[in-house]
Amino acid sequence: MENKSGEKKLSMTYKVKETIVKTSLLALATTFEIVSKHSPELKAEIADWEDGRVFSLGVLPDGPAVSLKKEGDQIRYLGKGYKNPKLKVLFKNVDAALLPFTGQMGSHTAFVQHRAIVHGNIGEAMQASRAMDIVQTYLMPVFILKKNSKRPPKLTGAEMLLKARVMTTLGIGLLLNMTK
Repeated sequence: MENKSGEKKLSMTYKVKETIVKTSLLALATTFEIVSKHSPELKAEIADWEDGRVFSLGVLPDGPAVSLKKEGDQIRYLGKGYKNPKLKVLFKNVDAALLPFTGQMGSHTAFVQHRAIVHGNIGEAMQASRAMDIVQTYLMPVFILKKNSKRPPKLTGAEMLLKARVMTTLGIGLLLNMTK
């Protein structure tokens, strides 16, 4: 929709959806950082990635995006937007991103329904997808994981403690990462 001066005017509904997606992307990126410091499973998944690999998650055409980078045996949140990524996972629009980011749909279903595209190496996209699945185990509540996962994770005692740690530190991490 355009106003009299020809500028695009976004509806309130769109702005709310975009805010939810922005917040979800920030939460996922922050959780990536936290989990990569403590999860042997995530460390093993990213062990073969070249150091310095940058990947981004975002929404087309000019929607929210975040960039992450492998540094040593951890993932670091670089900030909002695209920071020269080797790989981009892009949702086609805010509505396509909203369902997986709010736990109403699994990421595998979003790809099957053509809600997202990959810009880059498909093998690296599969690696990133496996890493994101691990991270979402610690971010999403169990009832959502059971509904959206191909194989819902069974957490060990140590993994449940890590999930509790993620939940208790996520708010602080979000506040620290908001300015990036």
